[in-house]
Amino acid sequence: MKKLIVLASCVALAACSKGEAPAEPDAEVTAEAPTAEDSMAGTYESTMADGSKATTVITEDGKYTNTAADGTVTTGEVSQAANGQTCFNSSEEGSAPECWTDGEPAEDGSWVATNDDGVSVTVRKMEADAAAE
Repeated sequence: MKKLIVLASCVALAACSKGEAPAEPDAEVTAEAPTAEDSMAGTYESTMADGSKATTVITEDGKYTNTAADGTVTTGEVSQAANGQTCFNSSEEGSAPECWTDGEPAEDGSWVATNDDGVSVTVRKMEADAAAE
């Protein structure tokens, strides 16, 4: 689940930066079906270094929709790489997967996700907050 959030963050960052095409990922990306316990499905909020926020919704079938702070919407599929990273595969033609590594969860349930370029975002699953109330 944590890896999914990292991926959501990556997608958010990818939507915000329209630079060079990403390099080929080192790890093979596999589409593993998550178990109910490990399901990545849910709504995630990612906070970038500049304080801007993005929201990523991941469905049970591994599809995602990311809405960046500027309103840009990106869609695609989420998968788990063989090395444990969460990878977002944009539906945009010619785009390469963007993979994220999740850090340890903080006391508040958030965690820091870092992509292969060293960009980090803070991620939290929004349903967890609603269920705690």
